[in-house]
This record gives sequence, C-alpha cells and structure tokens, in this order.
Amino acid sequence: MNPNQRRLEVSDAAWRVIVRDGLDRTSMRAIAKELGCTTGVVTHYFRNKDELLLFALHQVSARLQDIMASSTEQATGTDRLVALLSAFLPVDQERQEIVHVWVAFLGYAVGREDLMAEHRRSADELRQVVIAELTALRNSGVLRSDVIPERDANVLLAMSNGISLDSLLHAHPLNPKQQIQAIRRCVEALR
Repeated sequence: MNPNQRRLEVSDAAWRVIVRDGLDRTSMRAIAKELGCTTGVVTHYFRNKDELLLFALHQVSARLQDIMASSTEQATGTDRLVALLSAFLPVDQERQEIVHVWVAFLGYAVGREDLMAEHRRSADELRQVVIAELTALRNSGVLRSDVIPERDANVLLAMSNGISLDSLLHAHPLNPKQQIQAIRRCVEALR
C-alpha cells in the first residue's frame, strides 16, 4: 500500500477516535484498535502522538481549503465571501468533525509551544485566503473603501469560530441556516 495513503488512513482513524472519545483518550493503541492493526503499524507511520496530531491538524486545514474551494466555485461577490466563511461552520457531519478535531487540538496545544505555533500557522494560512477575498471585493468596489482586510478578516473569522464553538457548547446552538444567516449579516455590513 502507498505509504501516503496509509498515513491518511491512520489520520482518519485518529479523527474518528478524537471525535468519538476525546483527545485525552486518543492514544496510539486506541488508533491502532480503530484501524484493526497493531500499535507497531501506527508507529511505523508516526513516531508519536504529537507527530500524528500535527498531521491530523494539517488534514483539518487541507479539508477546509477543499471545502472553501468547492463552495466558492460558482459564487461571486459577497456570496463568494459568505460561502468561503461558511466553510468554517459545522453545518454538516464532516465540518462538525473538523470543529471537534480543531478544538481538541487547540486544547492539547496549549502549553506546547511547538504545537501552538503550528496551530497558529495553519490558522493564518486560512486567514490569508479570507484577506485576499476581502481585498479583491474592496478593490472592485463591492465592499466599502474603509474595509481593512486584515482587521475585518479577524472579525469575520472570530464570528465563524464563535459560531463553531457555540455548536459544541450550547444545548440549543444555531441551526445551519441560522449560522449562515449570521455570517451573511456580518458580510453585508461591509458593503
């Protein structure tokens, strides 16, 4: 089997364990059990839990970028920005899992500077996509001339992140339609 494909399978198993059992109960042994293999197979591809978690975080970023690209293919103007930001919202099963893994990794990374630096790098990569979109919309006259892409990207991402966290914390979070409406209202305020 292709080693890269096997690494992805191990990472997917780690996701399932993290989502189902939480990060504190995610171990190399639990991941191996999820895969139906020995711990030695898992450690062949990842030396330790931190290396595996970093790979899983990269998969979060890659999946979000794929969702962002596919959701914005046909959209234009502010609809494109709304679609881009909605990629971060837990509006379906895949994105709910992404939020679980992202939050679990963030909690695990606190106090581990190398992991936190990687989390920041990954988040900034996604932030740059939003900044580029805001810049293009402002420069084309769709958004107000006083829009500051770096600042407003932070505001919009804070809104998306807050909605995502709300979906985990509250018994009655916003439903998917309400989540997207909230993002749309924020974007429309920039027109």
